[in-house]
Amino acid sequence: ARTGELSTLEFREERAATGGLVVDSRRRSYLAADPNAENAVERSVDAAGRTFSALLDSGDSVGLAALCADDRWLRPGSGTTHKARAQRLLAVDPAFAPTPATDGSTYVTGKVRQLQRRLPRDAQLIFFSPLCDDAVARAIRRLDAAGHLVTVVSPDPTARDTPGRGLAWIERRLRLSDLRSAGVRVVEWGDEPLAAAVTRAEKRW
Repeated sequence: ARTGELSTLEFREERAATGGLVVDSRRRSYLAADPNAENAVERSVDAAGRTFSALLDSGDSVGLAALCADDRWLRPGSGTTHKARAQRLLAVDPAFAPTPATDGSTYVTGKVRQLQRRLPRDAQLIFFSPLCDDAVARAIRRLDAAGHLVTVVSPDPTARDTPGRGLAWIERRLRLSDLRSAGVRVVEWGDEPLAAAVTRAEKRW
């Protein structure tokens, strides 16, 4: 919205839906291909904020969660007060900060189980993550297998200028492929505007 570009996503049904946005803000997700570039969590938080507002404006009921060591959860709701709560969380809460908030580890499986208990059974999810490890990819597949239609928005923090970074690039590509093979919608987001990445991804869906 700030740039005037269409850069949001829609839930899969035409009628008003209930859903949630999940930002992977674990310490290991604070990655960037260049030290001077925004890291993957910063990009995810920005995209989640714009998507949250757009979905509320279209009549959907939307919640917000962070996948991190701390517990951050805003249950699905609607209206201007709900939008203001989400905007404040994204702007000032340490779970969505530009740098990691704590040294605590995140037990991904436990966090996903907690999220499933909180969400309505038919809730749809938009999951923002750089997909930097297998644990988060398994968590996404688990949510989708449980009946939550999941769309993944994955900002790419990888580079291929060293053998180690090249290996990380390959591993991430395999996770993307595995999710697509499992039927999960994936938006691979490189250097281009999110709107362009969504348009490219829609050709696969």
